[in-house]
Amino acid sequence: MCTLSFIRAQGGFHLLMNRDEQRSRPAALPPGLHPCGNLRAIYPSEQGEGTWIGVNDAGLCAALINWYSKPSLISHPAFSRGLIIPTLLAARNRKEAASLLLSLPLEKLAPFRLFLFHAAERGITSLSSDSTTLEKLDLPWECSHWFSSGYDEPTASRNRAETSKNASAQSDAGTLEWLRRLHRSHQPEQGPFSICMHREDACTVSFTEMSIKAQNATINYYSGSPCDLGILPTKLSLALKL
Repeated sequence: MCTLSFIRAQGGFHLLMNRDEQRSRPAALPPGLHPCGNLRAIYPSEQGEGTWIGVNDAGLCAALINWYSKPSLISHPAFSRGLIIPTLLAARNRKEAASLLLSLPLEKLAPFRLFLFHAAERGITSLSSDSTTLEKLDLPWECSHWFSSGYDEPTASRNRAETSKNASAQSDAGTLEWLRRLHRSHQPEQGPFSICMHREDACTVSFTEMSIKAQNATINYYSGSPCDLGILPTKLSLALKL
């Protein structure tokens, strides 16, 4: 359950992600520096070392959301989706990352949608798996939003897309502060379908803000709901070798 947003920036881009999880799930670890093949990467992580978003020092950024609209064919996945991004961040570009994904046992992975970004290539690649097939799409380098929800995903996606569309009419649309406000949004009301999600059993548990500019990547990680403006971020930067 997540909302992922992309906007262009001078010399790079911003990627923001709300992570929605069960309230009972153990808290994730803040961003750290990790070896990925011959490269280095920064990303927040689960207790089992997996992640949902990260960037390496080759400038490749990856983010993953679960694909709840597709039925899971696996009762007990033998390979965690959280390990996909650490595996792919050993690649220097989107093409290499897509090849690495094909080497993973997709039939042992529950459905997911993966997005790859590279500022030097000015490109976005979407890779979607239903555990049997993999669809690859090249997407335009423009403001975009993607949604997932384990609670009526079609309705959640429709409502969040409408909220994003309405926000695009605001005078500062396309700026970082505008996107931050959108990720704090409780429109049309605070609940399971708002971008900042709140349910009795689940909520938006963290907010990750990734900025890629020129020769530097920065992650600001907020452990908690983005509507709680008192949360102080954990910040980590990585010099890029482009």
